[in-house]
Amino acid sequence: MIGGLEQWTQNIAERLSEKVGVFVVTGKVADQPKEEIKSGVNISRTSLFSLRDLSYSSLLYILTSLPFIFLNSLKVIKREKIDLLHCQGFLSSFLGYSLSKLTKTPYIITVQRLEENKGFLRKLVYKNAKVCIAASSAIKKYFEEIGCSNIEIIPNGVELKRLQGFDRQRSRDKLGIKNEFLIMIIARLEKVKGIEYLIKALKQDELFTINYKLFIIGDGSERKNLERLVKNLGLQNRVKFFGEISNKKIPEHLAAADCFVLPSLREGFGIVILEAQAARVPVIGTNIGGIRDIIEDGKTGILVEPKNSEGIALTLIKIHSQPELAQNLVNNALAELPKYNWQNIAQRVNQIYQKILI
Repeated sequence: MIGGLEQWTQNIAERLSEKVGVFVVTGKVADQPKEEIKSGVNISRTSLFSLRDLSYSSLLYILTSLPFIFLNSLKVIKREKIDLLHCQGFLSSFLGYSLSKLTKTPYIITVQRLEENKGFLRKLVYKNAKVCIAASSAIKKYFEEIGCSNIEIIPNGVELKRLQGFDRQRSRDKLGIKNEFLIMIIARLEKVKGIEYLIKALKQDELFTINYKLFIIGDGSERKNLERLVKNLGLQNRVKFFGEISNKKIPEHLAAADCFVLPSLREGFGIVILEAQAARVPVIGTNIGGIRDIIEDGKTGILVEPKNSEGIALTLIKIHSQPELAQNLVNNALAELPKYNWQNIAQRVNQIYQKILI
């Protein structure tokens, strides 16, 4: 699946493969080999089932993958004499904790989604990690609340070259956009992303004067409910669902947008905000979690309260009617993006590796 954590993992693995030996153990993916070396990274895919829909991993796929990944990881640790385990998210961290107990190999963890569970098992797994890497200050606070002390904040990154240089008018022509104000969201279609509140914002009286379109890119378990909501509100001619699109196509789609909205109810980081900013699109986000680390309200984007459809509508009006404001938001955001350079982020991770292994 291609989300923020997956992009982070891939970028760190590939950039550090010249300095350290990197072995990735993950689940099987349809039409992908079980074993391969790619960009210097040794990849092993193992699970009961193969993942076919890259926008969604079922609970069945995840849970049945765990014993296979555990056993394969154990083989790799012993065969390659692995020095350090780097675990991504809770389930991976649970495997890392178990493998560490068996092999005495230290482990570190990365968490990029804001978690609510503070139960015994999470405390045990996270507190025993050598380092807890948090993608944002909100996740750092979560770690502190469950008693972790060795915490580092390392954000996700963005590849500027991949997202810039696209012809805006050509992108709009390809998508069939003429004079419409194009609103865009790229997200998993899940409750936590708050997309229903963006759709409901389009029915606010304030937006009746704007000729707009909303493009929803992504897929997930809420798609049918969201499509039903669009139909019930009579917005079929205004809203288009694209489903999942390849990462390669995202920059060209972003280049066509007039405004990007991420109305999440909970968000550990929000890498898609960085991508929209890099594509020179003004951004609206909710005043929660890791989004607050990226958006400085009124300077690099605009923050609204979660579940506030009227607030989203009023902010869309503001960006539409004040092109100078929109341009300032873009310029200020671009000036902040160099700190999310992937090479710098990878170097910070490598420094953690080296410090543990000294």
